[in-house]
This record gives sequence, C-alpha cells and structure tokens, in this order.
Amino acid sequence: MSDHNPKDPNINSLSLDLTQLIFSSLPLPSLLRASAVCKLWNSLISSPSFTSPCLSYPWFFLFGLHNTSSRNNQSFAFDPLSNAWFLLPRLDDPSSSSAFLGSNGFFFTTTPNFSYTPVLKSAWRFTSPLKFSRLNPLLGVFYDGSSGGFGFKFIVVGGVRFIGGLVDIEDRLAVEIYDPNRDSWELCPALPADFRSGNSSQSLSSALFKGKFYVSGIYSCFISSFDLRNRVWSEVQTLRPPGVIFSFLIPCNDMLVLAGMCNAPRGPSFNLWKIDETTLEFSEISIMPQSLLHSLVESEEDENFASLKCVGMGSLIYVFNEEYHQKYPSCLCEISAENGKCSWRRVPRLPLPVNKFHKVISFCSTVSLTHSLPQQ
Repeated sequence: MSDHNPKDPNINSLSLDLTQLIFSSLPLPSLLRASAVCKLWNSLISSPSFTSPCLSYPWFFLFGLHNTSSRNNQSFAFDPLSNAWFLLPRLDDPSSSSAFLGSNGFFFTTTPNFSYTPVLKSAWRFTSPLKFSRLNPLLGVFYDGSSGGFGFKFIVVGGVRFIGGLVDIEDRLAVEIYDPNRDSWELCPALPADFRSGNSSQSLSSALFKGKFYVSGIYSCFISSFDLRNRVWSEVQTLRPPGVIFSFLIPCNDMLVLAGMCNAPRGPSFNLWKIDETTLEFSEISIMPQSLLHSLVESEEDENFASLKCVGMGSLIYVFNEEYHQKYPSCLCEISAENGKCSWRRVPRLPLPVNKFHKVISFCSTVSLTHSLPQQ
C-alpha cells in the first residue's frame, strides 16, 4: 500500500506546461533518465517545442575503434555543464570501421553503404547509394527549411576513393547532398582543384556558418566556402595568420573562429582568431594558457604538438591530443556570447577502463532529444 497522501502535491498533478518547465532546468543526463520513466515524460521531453539551456551546450563526442575487435569499440560523451564524461552504450558499426565518421549529432558510414544514426540512439538507417562512394570525406548536417518531415540534409564533400586497390587522385569527387525525405542524392560542383593534394578529412577542416559550408586546409591554409542555397564555391584564398603551423576552422556563436598551433618567438602557442567571413581578415581573441598546452603533450618538443586536434561549435572549442592512446588529454575554451571573453579549463580524464584504439573519431555537437530518445 502506498504511503503517499493523495492530498499532498504530486508531480503527476501538475500541468504539462509546468512539468516541462521543471524538466527544462535539469541537466541532460537527468533528462535522458527522466525520459525513460513513462510515455508521458518521454513525449514531453522529446517534443520539438521542448527547450532547455543544457541543449545549447555542445558535447564532445569521442568514438574509439579497437585494434582487433569491434566488440571492444567504445563511445564517450563529455557534458560541459556537469563537467563529466559518460560511457555511451556500445554502438554497432554496420560497415567497415575505416569508413566511420561523426558530425553534428550523427554517426555515419560512407562505404560500402552510406548510413547514419543519431549519436544517442543506435538506429542505423541506410540511404540510397552515393554516386561516388568514398572514404574520409567532410560531412555536415544542415537545415534549409525545405526538407519536410526530417528537417535536415547531409552534405558530403571531398574524400578519396579506391580503384583497383589504389587511391584515385585524379577524380576530385562531386559534392553530394542527401535529402532523407526523398532518399536521393543531388550532385553539385566538386571541391576546387586547389585542394586536390589533400581533399580528405585528414587534411581538411570544415564549418557550417550562415548558410555556407566552409572548407580549409589544415596545413595548406587554403579556404573556400560552398553556398548551400546557390550550390557554388567561392574563390579559393589563403588564411594564414603569422606563425601558424596548422589550423582548424570552427563556427562559434555568431562568428567564425580559426584555432591553430603557432611557432611564435616566445615559443609554441595555441591561438584563436576571429575571422571576418566577408574579407577573411583576422584578429586574435585568445591564447591557450601555457600550463594547459603543456598538459596536452608529454614533452615540449615541436613534433609532439603535431597530434593536437580541435573541434567546436556554439560557445565551446575543444582541443585534444588523439595520439595518446587511453589518455586523450583535452581542454576547452568557452567564448562568452555577451562580451567575447575566453575562459580555458582542463577536461577530466576519460572514465576507466579505456580500451586501446587504433583510430579515434571525435566531434562536437549539441544533442537533439527529438532524434535521440527511444520511443516508449
């Protein structure tokens, strides 16, 4: 027999609006647990109209591919609000692990079949075939208001394909855009020829910003943008602040940010620059504290900094070292939307045990509960 007094307040007696308001103050991990309580709570939390401050903070996702067995793959997610890592349920890879990628809230495979699933819900959906099957392309998820029921489209840029076991360096591969409502791919102009010597995600970074898909060379510093409405590429230019060795393009709040490793007169540094998307002029906004930079490497020799990677979106930029197997030291910078002030801090270590991986997929994304929650 229940000890609850029916005259006492009960959450089930609250209005739906008030219940949603209470849910909106919960951190994301608590929201995910609450969504599993009952059908009503699940529908309230997964409703497209549901908003919560925690949904605007991008999480840092890390997917490790094990050396020998996919059973030992591991997925982790870092929640910046709770400052904690979470071990995600094992994600079955329906394809070759070498074709596995992540971007903007989704995991993808690109060959031999293109498929995708929301990061918090393993429900793989296979698409019609790409016109040009490829490995290591750049991937983006965008919303153009014309996608109907799904509300999003995918853009696939660059990458490499193999012919007779050899990499085809002559074919620049057309840009392809996928509409999930029609299950169809649209062919668009290929990445400009300037990027031919390095047209995969291993040598390029990308950023979706104000209706354009920007592509920059991590080492070449070439930059161009693809207009998602008009389906054309801009003129290729060079974006290289003084001393930059390599750099990554990041969409942050209402500005485009370049994050890069510099060989400065005072020693190695990791800098952030605000980029004017019209003129490509740059202005420095922050330098990572030296103590944080040195915590990402085992020694201060230049070659050790070469394994640093960077991802980000919204107000957060994550910098990490992908070569330190089972450690993956990382830090983050939060850029204030009000005054542009940058605040750096260390990210905690991954929760143990961590398997030994031969490849790590990492990306930054907000979490869409509409796409991620299992339906009751």
